[in-house]
Amino acid sequence: MSLYPFLDRIQFPEDLRKYNETELPAVCKDLREFIIDTLSDVGGHFASNLGVVELTVALHYVFNTPVDRLIWDVGHQTYPHKILTGRKDQLTSVRKWQGLSGFPKREESVYDLYNTGHAGTSISQALGEACARDLMGKNHKVIAVIGDASIATGMALEAMNHGGHIKPDMLVILNDNYMSISKNVGSISNYLNNIISSQIYNRWKAVFYNFLKWLPLIGPALESVAHKMESSFKHFMLRPGGLFEDLGFTYFGPIDGHDVRRVVQMLQNVKKIKGPVLLHVLTQKGKGYKPAEADPIKYHGVTPFNKSDGKMASADASKIGLSKIVGKTLSILAETHKNIAVITPAMIEGSGLREFQEKFPQNTFDAGIAEQHSVAFAGAMTDVGVTPFMCIYSTFLTRAMDQLVEDVSLMNLPVRFVIDRAGIVGPDGETHQGLSDLGYLAGLPNMDIIVPSSAQDIIDSLYFMNGYKDAPIAIRFPKENGDLNTLQFTNPSPIQKASTRVLSKGKDLLVLSVGFMLNLAKTSCEILKEKGIEVTLVDLFWLRPFDKSTIEALLDEVNHFVILDESYIHAGASGFLLNEISPKYLKKYLKTYALPPEPIHHGERSQILAHYKLDAKSIAEDIHLHLENSFQGDKSSVRK
Repeated sequence: MSLYPFLDRIQFPEDLRKYNETELPAVCKDLREFIIDTLSDVGGHFASNLGVVELTVALHYVFNTPVDRLIWDVGHQTYPHKILTGRKDQLTSVRKWQGLSGFPKREESVYDLYNTGHAGTSISQALGEACARDLMGKNHKVIAVIGDASIATGMALEAMNHGGHIKPDMLVILNDNYMSISKNVGSISNYLNNIISSQIYNRWKAVFYNFLKWLPLIGPALESVAHKMESSFKHFMLRPGGLFEDLGFTYFGPIDGHDVRRVVQMLQNVKKIKGPVLLHVLTQKGKGYKPAEADPIKYHGVTPFNKSDGKMASADASKIGLSKIVGKTLSILAETHKNIAVITPAMIEGSGLREFQEKFPQNTFDAGIAEQHSVAFAGAMTDVGVTPFMCIYSTFLTRAMDQLVEDVSLMNLPVRFVIDRAGIVGPDGETHQGLSDLGYLAGLPNMDIIVPSSAQDIIDSLYFMNGYKDAPIAIRFPKENGDLNTLQFTNPSPIQKASTRVLSKGKDLLVLSVGFMLNLAKTSCEILKEKGIEVTLVDLFWLRPFDKSTIEALLDEVNHFVILDESYIHAGASGFLLNEISPKYLKKYLKTYALPPEPIHHGERSQILAHYKLDAKSIAEDIHLHLENSFQGDKSSVRK
């Protein structure tokens, strides 16, 4: 007997639509069990996907996807969508090298309209789709599903403001689960929670209108003044959806998002309504799996776990994530520096700041999914004597480019940028790779940049940055771990501005290693040494200011140089370095080892580096080949 008798008969949404509406709860039960069973073996985004099972089933049941256009926000809740759209048998490969993406990906399926990984984009895309449909004289439906706090992003509100003005037919589903990855913050979150408690309004509103219709004489004229009456009525009774209605959307809800038949009925009704519509659906992250319901933050993303009790493999107690190193170090600093403030755009957990927040709640500012606001906010704090540490993922910092330039860099405000997930991030894939930050940071006026190569470097750098007031300064590091037993949290090494670390010296080749490429550089140099090549290895701890005198003195002593940089080749440190180094040395330049300018897909860091021949062995072999070619017969310094 099959474990999933209803789901087994579904490969695509047309198969789902063959079921009777009364059978949909059984379909949802199968779908939820399939997700739990599969992810307990392979890991992946978990709680968010369990929360949208009924909603996903209802959407594909009511709408004629992919003709009707279904657009997902954030994207980490689309595993049920992938299962119902032909990718059920591939779910075991999710977030693995050459496997399914953990987010919507248009290269995977015609059912995935956009490659989504950042929040707040869906309503803009749906509005664009709806207007394009109308221009082309077509009549399909357009639906955006937005949740996990994305509704509070500036982009989402801008799109609703625009859509409510031009009023095309479109449907926005607000998947209200009270959370993003961590708990929601902000006034809009509070507003939505208030709506949930205001069901009484719906009943009293009906009584109010029925009473007015009873009145003599004015009854026939009531329809024309109903809206004005309601506007007056809302002043003494909370109007559910008032914010959205004031933006020009027709609001319905909230409804129970786990009652699949109720959701189907509502979707069938609202799809007939003209103009922009918002349907407010209440869901629970982790629904149907008790450990995830109890702790949706812990079970947002999981490694393989025991299905019976939810236990995941214990982490190595000797290892600590670089993000948590940041939180721990800032907690120690704040004990004696009360003017420290930590700012993050909805990434308390991801940026390792839970310990700091618990110890110093008044010094912690979670701005919600509002990267632009958070950067300008941090800049303004410096003007009143506060020391702001802006903790943000590399990929999310790109959303605040205008504020980074206008509201920090040009005014030389000393914000301390702590840029996490820089370089290859692995399973989250192309939307989350932190491969551009060095390129734009190095191009900004006044911006100083540290590129640490170890966990201890991060601690030492944070101490240095705390007292640094010359300019805005950035530190960037990847998603890696440090050895807890070797770290010195309270006895940092002093840092000299614009200093360079020379780890070895040789006459044939200079290797400039940027940040956490150092271990690869060391291994490559060992391989080259075995081939008889003498290497000078530099750990380029300071990118900007650039230690030009030291580097050029070293270049005087070698025949060639290369750069190792975990960035896009045209958006990393290389362009900056080659412009800083005097032209007379550029004839010695061989190559930069970096990522090509293309989407870098998901997989483990080692797999991605090997794929692009950026592992130590491939780098050493390529350098050896270049050196052999450059010597053109005089191979006295290249001994095989």
